[in-house]
Amino acid sequence: MRAHLAVVTWNRLALTRICLESLLARTPPGYALTIVDNGSEDGSREYLQSLAAAHAHIRLKLLSRNMGVSVAANLAWDDAADDDFYIKLDNDVEILDPLWLERLTRLLAQNPQVGMAAYRLCDWHEPSRQPLVLRDGGEAELTTVCGGGCVCIPRAVYERLGFWNEGYGRYGHEDQDYSWRARKAGYALASVAAEGMVRHLGYAEGMVDADIERGKKTSNQARLSGDTAYYLNLLLFDEGLLPLRMIRKYLPSEAEGRISFVLNPAYRPVQKLLNTLARTVEVDASGELSRLDLSAWRQGASKYESES
Repeated sequence: MRAHLAVVTWNRLALTRICLESLLARTPPGYALTIVDNGSEDGSREYLQSLAAAHAHIRLKLLSRNMGVSVAANLAWDDAADDDFYIKLDNDVEILDPLWLERLTRLLAQNPQVGMAAYRLCDWHEPSRQPLVLRDGGEAELTTVCGGGCVCIPRAVYERLGFWNEGYGRYGHEDQDYSWRARKAGYALASVAAEGMVRHLGYAEGMVDADIERGKKTSNQARLSGDTAYYLNLLLFDEGLLPLRMIRKYLPSEAEGRISFVLNPAYRPVQKLLNTLARTVEVDASGELSRLDLSAWRQGASKYESES
């Protein structure tokens, strides 16, 4: 089984060094690695270019501006056509144990009912505390959300569900969105304890990046990239008005070594209707949509399905 790792970077050079150098030092060969840089301006690009030149299995894609985590991660997915597993690894995660990758891929290979498996890095992604019995004696728990910091998705699940949702801005709910679609499609989700395997450094003392935290706050407060958009999408998925298989919002093109993006024509009706519906939605304190007019979507649903 072959795994393809995607690491998205934007500044935070010190953390990126720890992530990639621990990954290269402690992960047995046999995997592919694509790094997508979102327009860093702190020396990260030069570091990544030297790293890629020294390692034949690294593919590096340099973007001229920050397109966000989902767009960059999906771009890395383009290189994973022949691989069995796709791993999204944040650049603030340090690898501690050489078995970290095998732990995830073996869990998924031996439990085909599990559609995603992730290391538990954030307190707000709590497992259900229902044990998942693994053939190799390892421990995992069922969960409702697989955090995107270190998550593994099998090829078959990607073929069914498509890409990360690029509609949440630079920082959004793409991991919650994919988790929800996977569960809606009938898959279980697995949460694996991170202790001794990987370490999340992004919120360690002295490592918090104020620019990234401001970006996350801005995305979460926006109508079409924050909670409102997330709950709106869940309702549309649940109603069957938005297909679980997500297409890309932006299509990449490369010329003279530069990668640019254009809006996917098949996504235009989706964007138009989401803009319309977002003006009719209110989200209450419990996260429920309290008001929504679906008539605009119902009128355009057939158009979206024909164009996608």
